[in-house]
Amino acid sequence: MTAFTALLIAHLLADFLFQRREVIEGKHDGRWQAWAEHGVIHLICLVGAWLVFSAFPMLDGRVAIVFALIVATHLAADWIKVRWGAGRPLAAFILDQGFHVLVLLAAAHWLADVRGALDTMAIHWAEVQLQAGLVLAAYLVAVFGCGWLNRHLLDSLYPDSLDDDDGDQGAGLARAGLRIGWLERFLMLSAFLVQAWAALGLVLAAKSVFRFEDLRKGRRHAEYFLIGTLTSVVQVVVVGMLLIWMLTLTGVSELQLGSRL
Repeated sequence: MTAFTALLIAHLLADFLFQRREVIEGKHDGRWQAWAEHGVIHLICLVGAWLVFSAFPMLDGRVAIVFALIVATHLAADWIKVRWGAGRPLAAFILDQGFHVLVLLAAAHWLADVRGALDTMAIHWAEVQLQAGLVLAAYLVAVFGCGWLNRHLLDSLYPDSLDDDDGDQGAGLARAGLRIGWLERFLMLSAFLVQAWAALGLVLAAKSVFRFEDLRKGRRHAEYFLIGTLTSVVQVVVVGMLLIWMLTLTGVSELQLGSRL
């Protein structure tokens, strides 16, 4: 399980957090530098996540083979998505991410027999690694993964009037909205995990206050805001419940989770 956790964290970091907009545009334009950067970032994230979250030996030859295969299959899947997924970006995104996760599961299963005999301290450290990795993976999924998914889900609902802004200003507003969504889901997931329901309500109330002027612009803006907010809430609740369930399987109670956070 620690192997899959490490591989998943590396994927989430490389695909959502460290993938620059210039790299995405470069891949669509066919620039090999963009593909090379994306592959190198994936490899760096794999090595880093493996060292931090996996108890398996790094110098085993099979680990190097797995890393190479993961990077190669990831770039191949991205190339297919860029070439044939432009017409249906949401479906392409879901299929692409599903394929990546299946590859990571297969790689972790193949490496399952790499683990040697560990003493009691090493086993305990592996449990801590697993729990910390699951929490980090949940935050990456909720904050960044759901942010990318929402861009596809809500793109057709984006108010046309926002496109009338000046180009640089409109792009700046779009980037600001993206970062607000990151912060919103981070705070909501944190509040959900520690069962701070008042804080969760405060986040939603504060967002409504700051978006009051946008809501006054018309029904289209209000509907877009409401759907986006409810979508984020549902995603945070689902991710939070899955995380608590998985941590329960590892022996971590909700009380212990709250004290650790």
